[in-house]
Amino acid sequence: MNTLKKSLEIYERSQKVIAGPSTFGKSPDQFAQGITPYAVSHGKGAYVWDVDGNKYLDYTVALGCVILGYCHPYVEEAVKKQAEKGFSFSFVHYLEVEVAEMLCERIPCAEMARFGKNGNDVTSAAVRLSRYVTGKDHVLFCGYHGWQDWYISQTSMNGGILDTIKEYSHRFTYNDLESLESLLRQYKGSTACIIMEPVSRVSPKEGYLEAVRKLADQYKVVLIFDEVVTGFRFHRGGYQALSGVIPDLACFSKAMTNGLPLSALVGKKEIMERCSEIFFSLTTAGETVSLAAAKAVMEVFDKENVIEAIECNGRKLLEGVKKTIHSHELNDVVVADGFFCRNVMIFKDSGEVPAADIRTYWIQELAKRNILSGGYHMVGLTHQDNEISCTLDTYAEVFRLIKKALEDGSLSDQLQCSTAKQSARSL
Repeated sequence: MNTLKKSLEIYERSQKVIAGPSTFGKSPDQFAQGITPYAVSHGKGAYVWDVDGNKYLDYTVALGCVILGYCHPYVEEAVKKQAEKGFSFSFVHYLEVEVAEMLCERIPCAEMARFGKNGNDVTSAAVRLSRYVTGKDHVLFCGYHGWQDWYISQTSMNGGILDTIKEYSHRFTYNDLESLESLLRQYKGSTACIIMEPVSRVSPKEGYLEAVRKLADQYKVVLIFDEVVTGFRFHRGGYQALSGVIPDLACFSKAMTNGLPLSALVGKKEIMERCSEIFFSLTTAGETVSLAAAKAVMEVFDKENVIEAIECNGRKLLEGVKKTIHSHELNDVVVADGFFCRNVMIFKDSGEVPAADIRTYWIQELAKRNILSGGYHMVGLTHQDNEISCTLDTYAEVFRLIKKALEDGSLSDQLQCSTAKQSARSL
């Protein structure tokens, strides 16, 4: 088992000065606390090193941001060159125009763009802009959309939000067209937008997204695709380019810079050109180092066939994991589900052993064997044959342990940490 002395020391220091994690996805309680490292020092390719010098194969990749691998040489060179010229300026930098042009070339709905620093900036701006251009108030949503009041008011973490705000936000169920249409009927004439992840854990049913597009047109509401996670992972033009269903607005972030802070709101010109009429203003939205990274990432996607490589790597991983689960007769306990580029391990109760304990044991035993996972795989360009082979060998060992521990009833007793919590995406 790895020594985590420095990591634990930094954790203790953090408790005195940091009021919670920068994002819930990095919270220690999402992992095997005390077994998974608290603090890292650096990364390279598919690997990260913690502050104690332990090396890990990483499948969280900064919550999906680092799609090309840590310290990709082409992106790093672009970042260094721009850093030598300056970060932020008093006027528009030409990179802002260049990156906007590149987004408009790639993303089907993109006729104009505006930049933010994270996904929450642009999903919030998309909703505000939709309300402004339609003159309507209600928001219909499904999926995860950040920490803005209109979304979080409808979750279990709605502290500090006025009760009246939740009256204007309504959740519908993915792949259930009637759940959306019933809300459109109920709030006919007062719905500003539909905002949704075009795909999350499961594929859209045949014709589902097309039907959503048709309903948005029929009820005259703005259709927004939140592609903060799906963008640059399924297709260089977002999931909309893969599905052929074109929203009015779309939100991108995460993988577009390989880890630097940048997001983009893109969409149809007749809506986007009214951005200047609402207050969407960030001092560092046009910060140049992140823009240089975005430009470099898109160039790498063009040169290296990134999407095809990730699909190939992810296919080997997902199919291999499924075979390993089956060979250990654990199909009733764990399911590997999702897509080649992004998949999740779904654990189930086994007798009196709760699914959460099995999931935590899984994360714990992987961390002890130098693989970092939060119960999911965000496959990147650097998860190649060697990494996948190592992963499958390790998984076979851990599945064997899970099988034995469930059979002798010792799994919960073997937990060396508190039960890991589900991510904020499960709220």
